[in-house]
Amino acid sequence: MRKASIKIISVLAGIAMILSSTACSADPKSSSDPAASVTNAATDSPKATNAAPTAAPTAAPTGENNVKDPEGTGVKATGNFNIKASVNDGFSENNGIYTITKPGEYILTGVLEEGRVVVNVGDNDEVSLVLSNVTITCSTAAPICVTSASEVKIKSDEGTYNEVTDNRVKSADAGSESDTENETDGNAAVYSKSDLSFTGKGTLVITGNYNNGVRVKGDLSVKNVNLKVNAANNGLKGDDSVTVESGNIIVIAKGGDGIKTTESNVSNKGKQRGTVSILGGNVDVYSCTDGIDAAYSAVIETDGNVNIYTDTYSEYSESRLNNGGTEFYIVVSSTYFTATYEYYAYFYNDDSQGIWRKAEYDTMISSGRTRYYGLLVSMPAGYANMRLVRMKKNTDPDLSLASALSEGGPVNTSMNAYVISSIDGAMINGDYSTVSVDGGSSGKAAYSAKGIKAGNEISVNNGNVTIMSNDDAVHAKNDTTLENGKKGTGNVTISGGTVTVTCTDDALHADGELTINDGTVNIVKCYEGLEGNVITINGGSSFVFAYDDGMNASKGNSAALIKITGGYLEVTTPSGDTDAVDSNGNFTQTGGFVLIKGGSASGGVAGSVDVDGKINITGGNIAAFGGVCETPTDSVNAYVSGNTTFEAGSYELKDDAGNLVMSFVLSDRYQGGWFASESLKTGTNYTLYKDGTAVLIWTQESGTMGATSFGGWGGRGHR
Repeated sequence: MRKASIKIISVLAGIAMILSSTACSADPKSSSDPAASVTNAATDSPKATNAAPTAAPTAAPTGENNVKDPEGTGVKATGNFNIKASVNDGFSENNGIYTITKPGEYILTGVLEEGRVVVNVGDNDEVSLVLSNVTITCSTAAPICVTSASEVKIKSDEGTYNEVTDNRVKSADAGSESDTENETDGNAAVYSKSDLSFTGKGTLVITGNYNNGVRVKGDLSVKNVNLKVNAANNGLKGDDSVTVESGNIIVIAKGGDGIKTTESNVSNKGKQRGTVSILGGNVDVYSCTDGIDAAYSAVIETDGNVNIYTDTYSEYSESRLNNGGTEFYIVVSSTYFTATYEYYAYFYNDDSQGIWRKAEYDTMISSGRTRYYGLLVSMPAGYANMRLVRMKKNTDPDLSLASALSEGGPVNTSMNAYVISSIDGAMINGDYSTVSVDGGSSGKAAYSAKGIKAGNEISVNNGNVTIMSNDDAVHAKNDTTLENGKKGTGNVTISGGTVTVTCTDDALHADGELTINDGTVNIVKCYEGLEGNVITINGGSSFVFAYDDGMNASKGNSAALIKITGGYLEVTTPSGDTDAVDSNGNFTQTGGFVLIKGGSASGGVAGSVDVDGKINITGGNIAAFGGVCETPTDSVNAYVSGNTTFEAGSYELKDDAGNLVMSFVLSDRYQGGWFASESLKTGTNYTLYKDGTAVLIWTQESGTMGATSFGGWGGRGHR
């Protein structure tokens, strides 16, 4: 979990800084590199008797499944620009601007330099633009702009190569999410106020040098087409929804999000807005900030590949703050941070017009027992004064339209934040302060650069999903009220496919419940692996390698719980102040196979399984190595050996008749461990073999038994 502290110098002086606490120790944890001998969790080959997998999944993909770049692979358009219409007098032309005024089909061919195609039909009319070897460029406005229609389809003819390029100079607001451009010009290479779909089996390359690649104020969908979008800001932005049904898509967002929705309300027809759905095809996303940012939910159930690379993992990223700006936070409490309003910083000089910067949520900030929202803006160079402005959502920033604003005054450049202490009527009150953001993400971006982020829930049902992010890989939120009047569930559900993660912070993070029903989860590297209020493993194969906690059931709006009912789970953490499994509540297991490797050897500080409540195991197999912090109670039979050093090797646990109870592989040395299994029978002798040699022999007398030299263990002796 990303951790932040705040030192309030002027407004809230004296409030102590705190960091998130962990289950076994109240002390904050710090990141440390794993020992060189600790290997990737996915390299061991588990075996178990209770329907556990017989082999680990393959290592994370290395790019062999990426979409082939279509740019430059086709024959560029030549000849004069031409439109063939299915209706008479369907369009007009004036100085290179072709305006379509009637519904119907329009076939576009040839080269249109410094020109535009504008669709302006009735609100209930549909238009189809067929691109058949066409090139459209414009350096003054959006090359394709829909100002009025019910729906517009942009079809790339099979076998054709088409290009749409916005050659305007990069907007000062590209990457800051400000949409101040008028709707006639548009702030994207393809801009639409109406629903828009890309179809066809041809190729379309869209370049948005000015701001967004594609911006749709309704629903945006993609089907069949070979599509590449290269944008200065966001790649594909559909306010109401973005749906990929099929095709091969590359999205490059140099300064913003890859695929994005913004609305979370319900339409007049009862449709929930704000979902990003990848239902088919292959999608590669390279983004500076979030790969997928869904205002409501994100759904992946393609039979293809989805690859997401954010921030430094994207070869195309530009710094979000590279326009001469520096990081600056607006710090606001939950009382004043709602779905109704947005915050802006207005920077200005006394003798000139200023510049707007929209504040984007970046991180939670703690001060004492109070948590604040840290909203990040880019502070531009060359402006002496600043004013904070609160606007109603989806309203262009304007001082005269502000619902509340602060007094203007000189920017305090010695501090990096402004703390809002209160909003009285139309007046924002507060003062400058210093914010310190730290945590497990060494080298993590100062802005949100998550792989998949959603305001409600995230589900993966199928597909090969690879995420390399300089932030959380998957993050579902429940900390704000959506525009539909409800709070998000904050749930993450994996029900199929393969999810492979490399990230600098949490791998799979759910503010609510994290559930793995099936499929393969391969977390190659992260700070914390599986995090949620309730974590449930019902099936599939999950492999976690984490620098801090492998699993963390944090306190939320219900009792923290880790629950294993089936499948295979393997968790590895390096030595040090780490917990392989950490629950601020209980740990329960009724089935499946769990192999835990890691945790401090000191036991009472951190351990292989560290809980605030109880460990209750009534079925399945579990083997836990590392510090012995807590052991099972009211469970199947278990054996604890805190003094044994378990060296790297292949292990088999058998009874005196030679029956296999469980087998596993260790790639490193661990001090102490314990076993619990529904197959451990009272009054039976058991032998643990390493590479065929007996290393541990005991008679299972009853309950949880064995010995440990570490304090804080409540399971010594017989139950």
